[in-house]
Amino acid sequence: GHTGPLCEVCVADSDYFSSAEGRCVACPSTARSAGVFVGFVILIAVLAAAYAGLRRLPFSRRLRRRVTRIESAVGLQPKFKVLVSFYQVSSILGLVYGVRLDEHFTRWLDVLKLFSLDLFGVAIPGSCIGAMSTRLLVAGLWPYAAVAFVSLAIVAVVAVLNNKQALDRQLLGRLLYWAILIFYLVLPSVSRSIFSVRLCESFGYDDATGQRISYLLADLSLTCDAGPTWDDETSGLAPYFWAFFALWPVLVPLGFLALLLRARKPVAAQRATPLSRATSFLWRDYSSGFLFWEVLDLVRKIFLTSMVLFIDPEYGSRKLQRTVVAAIVSATFLTILALARPYRRSDNLYLACLANLLLTCCFCAGLVIQLCESNTYENMCYSLVGFESSTSATNFVIVLTAAMLAVSVVVIIVSAVSASRETTMRLVSSGREPMRDGITLADGQQWHLFLSHVWSTGQDAVAVIKNELMQFLPGCEIFLDIDDLKRIGELETYIGRSQVVLCFLSRGYLRSKNCLREVRAALTMGKPLVLVHEADPDRGGGTLAELRSECPEALQGEIFDAGWPMVVWHRFEAFQHVSLKVIAEALLLKTPKYAGEDELPLCIPGEVRAVDL
Repeated sequence: GHTGPLCEVCVADSDYFSSAEGRCVACPSTARSAGVFVGFVILIAVLAAAYAGLRRLPFSRRLRRRVTRIESAVGLQPKFKVLVSFYQVSSILGLVYGVRLDEHFTRWLDVLKLFSLDLFGVAIPGSCIGAMSTRLLVAGLWPYAAVAFVSLAIVAVVAVLNNKQALDRQLLGRLLYWAILIFYLVLPSVSRSIFSVRLCESFGYDDATGQRISYLLADLSLTCDAGPTWDDETSGLAPYFWAFFALWPVLVPLGFLALLLRARKPVAAQRATPLSRATSFLWRDYSSGFLFWEVLDLVRKIFLTSMVLFIDPEYGSRKLQRTVVAAIVSATFLTILALARPYRRSDNLYLACLANLLLTCCFCAGLVIQLCESNTYENMCYSLVGFESSTSATNFVIVLTAAMLAVSVVVIIVSAVSASRETTMRLVSSGREPMRDGITLADGQQWHLFLSHVWSTGQDAVAVIKNELMQFLPGCEIFLDIDDLKRIGELETYIGRSQVVLCFLSRGYLRSKNCLREVRAALTMGKPLVLVHEADPDRGGGTLAELRSECPEALQGEIFDAGWPMVVWHRFEAFQHVSLKVIAEALLLKTPKYAGEDELPLCIPGEVRAVDL
């Protein structure tokens, strides 16, 4: 049986109203509900513990390196976050914005709720847990229980495998990483559960007097205001609301912000500290100037999924105001995203822009659905929009949400295929691309390498060096005068904005006025040099003694005797790769990321390598 203003209050306490089936359905047993909850938390804990355990097993090192290399090349983490963020917002069109999709598609939205880790929306019906206060307690505290289970599981596994390092700082950093991940995933759904105690809907009670009565949408058996014959039954929920409001929508983003502020210096210097590793989920995908972008994106999601409920809490779900505001916010964020370009990789930027564009379109389609469902006057949907009913707009929303998933899968596949075909330099120690992650340009620096050369005998060779290094080191920024020089009078400025200066030693280089300007500026500013020797006389080269004799005597010691890395430039591919690796190693060792390293062995997949017999 049904009662209540929307006929969605079940007479039997052991039943709950299923919107998908349109009727009251028996609640799962207490044992089953508890089992689902505990099983969900244990699953997370087991996965985290298994990952921690595998990290310490010798046989898993090769597999871990391969998986890490693939993840780094494809960029799975930012794509995962973009996809999850899109579905966390789009899945609540009906609940928060009153956009009622066709009943045939409600199960599709239930599938999308999986991305939010919404305990009440997926695993356990909220009305089956008990009173509204109990639901709030469960919603606000279960993520902390999950973090506690995960921490205990990881500590137990690590203690069994290695007792001495059971409580070291690296382990604490790993626990913090998992806590950040869990809070990041559940924050929108938990915030929405908290705000549900403020979401009411008003109904006419007495047409003669105009008296109205409000009910809590999360529990239609509770009244939200006091009247002639009823009391405000939600007043006792206010302390719960404000406590959890401070704990989740306020403190979690502020906590993330505080962690990023604390890790800002080691991240900027690219020092591998336990805190910088633990917070890498929040900053690793963004450029150095956008360390706090994740916090901004979290605020956007919290606003769209929960804080928007503050807009007309009594009639908001029946009106267009919330949906209009959400469409404006999404379009504005899309504009900021396109202009700021915070992502390190362009494919992640394009996917994020597409997600926000599709989200804006979903809200616009939601406006159409709300208009088509209104019965203010006859045929309003067709007159204003051109649709016979809201079904067409519903189909459009479903297509948009499905398209986002399809595009994400295609982007991941294309990135994986491209990464597998790319021939790039790798770190011998880990097999990873050295410039794929992390900050490699210090503050005030624009280029990793400045190519200093004389046009008459070095132009062709340095063009090859630039092209090859940009292929072998994705993300490397290289200054070459033919591409980047705007004013010859600003050579010293260009040197100052470069981390390393490559001097291509060929005939005439050390007699060139401008080349000597570049060398003197580099030495004066303390810029590290890397010397590349053109030894082929037919290509404008000469012996080292001949090239040294061209150099002013005052500079000979600072250039040739200071111990700068030096390599002969070769044109045979296998030998040329050796030359390029020496240049790349010298370049990388002067980046903030590898500043503490003495050497950085590199390899190129498929190259001929020396082996012990």
